[in-house]
Amino acid sequence: MSFGLRELANFLVPTSCAVCSRADFRLCPECRTEIQHQLFLPPLPDGHHHYVELPLIAQQLPVSSCGIYGRELARAMLAFKNKQRYFLAAVFAPYLAAAINSSCIPQPGTVATYIVAVPSSLKAVGKRGYSPVASMLEHGMARGLYPSELVIRPLLHYRARSVLAGAQKLKSGSARRGGQEHFIAERADAPGRPVILVDDVLTTGATLRQAAMACHKAGYSVTLGIVLALTKPPNHESEQ
Repeated sequence: MSFGLRELANFLVPTSCAVCSRADFRLCPECRTEIQHQLFLPPLPDGHHHYVELPLIAQQLPVSSCGIYGRELARAMLAFKNKQRYFLAAVFAPYLAAAINSSCIPQPGTVATYIVAVPSSLKAVGKRGYSPVASMLEHGMARGLYPSELVIRPLLHYRARSVLAGAQKLKSGSARRGGQEHFIAERADAPGRPVILVDDVLTTGATLRQAAMACHKAGYSVTLGIVLALTKPPNHESEQ
């Protein structure tokens, strides 16, 4: 966009960088570059792989993250979720798609793997007008970043009592770990249908654990989890 057109656009719809608030840019070149440096395409670094324990079925769920939550990436993610900066879904979508595609286990015949977003609460969707995780996946699908054997399927939902009690993500770590089941999944259309769970941030692992168990009880085989960013402990040195 030329300087004149940008000036006209900002006069009509004032804008600023979603990360640093610099005027005249939705995402300034410097912040875009920093976010690109903080997100990784496969092969992902060793520190970006984690396991979430599923004690009720004596299994572990492997989880991979595209980045480490912090700095410009964290500010961009918060702007995307809490400040209506919806356009950032298109910035994040290719990284999620690459991580999902590279980690997907080929299935025999024509069996499709379902990509399942961990849902936002109804209250959060009503406030934002969209679900951040689902939006990133939909952007990737619209741009042809997923092969035909991967199908986005919104089969996870909040239980009614969880909707009334408040979103799982807003609770403390101890409350999450000791809480009741928050999700329910639609019954599998084929026994053992493979599922890849997708969320925005991995912190305690409680949300993905609840989502994985809901899918397991509904007859799915949850093969892995993918998140945009992983939260490291406070004393951990982030990768540069």
